[in-house]
Amino acid sequence: MKNTIHLQGSIRKKEFLVPIKKSILTNTVVSEASNPYADYYGQLPRKAEPNSIFLHTTKFYFLEEILSYSQGLEKCLRDTLNIASAYIEINKKQFPAIRIKQFTDYSQIEKLQTCLARQGVEFSEKFQFNGEVDVRINKIFHLEEIENTVFIDLTEEHKGYITHETPLTSEEFEEKIIAVKNNHVCKLFDAVRGELLMNGKVVELVRVYSEALDLKLLECIKKGFK
Repeated sequence: MKNTIHLQGSIRKKEFLVPIKKSILTNTVVSEASNPYADYYGQLPRKAEPNSIFLHTTKFYFLEEILSYSQGLEKCLRDTLNIASAYIEINKKQFPAIRIKQFTDYSQIEKLQTCLARQGVEFSEKFQFNGEVDVRINKIFHLEEIENTVFIDLTEEHKGYITHETPLTSEEFEEKIIAVKNNHVCKLFDAVRGELLMNGKVVELVRVYSEALDLKLLECIKKGFK
């Protein structure tokens, strides 16, 4: 029997954002992640398609609000969306956004915005960004625990997770990931850090992406976080 769990948490990562200027509401700002999983596809001959859209808003919307809006969106668009709350940090300033995942029909972005606006969402008219930014995404994780502290994602392909107990700064996390990769034992992967809320406590998280994802790879990376 599968040990399936649904948990709230967040992912912290760097993204290269580029503006989307067509098929959006007038006087609004929409961007997309142009180079997802950069540490993985940057070493392969092909690149991933952009798969995250950010609708920039005038205020921060809590995850509970975003999830309530998603029910109306599904009726409005007649489609199921992967939606999350987010903020983007530039020069130590935070800018709120709604993150939409795997929304491939860009001609429908204006309709998407209209559906949200009807529910009271207010979009930002101005937001300046250039290149790489820090992003934090608050979302619901749908996971299967395949080993103690090791999980796979049940809604997104090629993603696995490792939990550990030691809080790390961005620099400390990167040092550990570099050390794991420099050992040349684990298969190629991209990794970012995050947190999960489990049993009333915040648990540190490593999100792993690889098209060759399996338990062996996750166990290999896990050794670097003991």
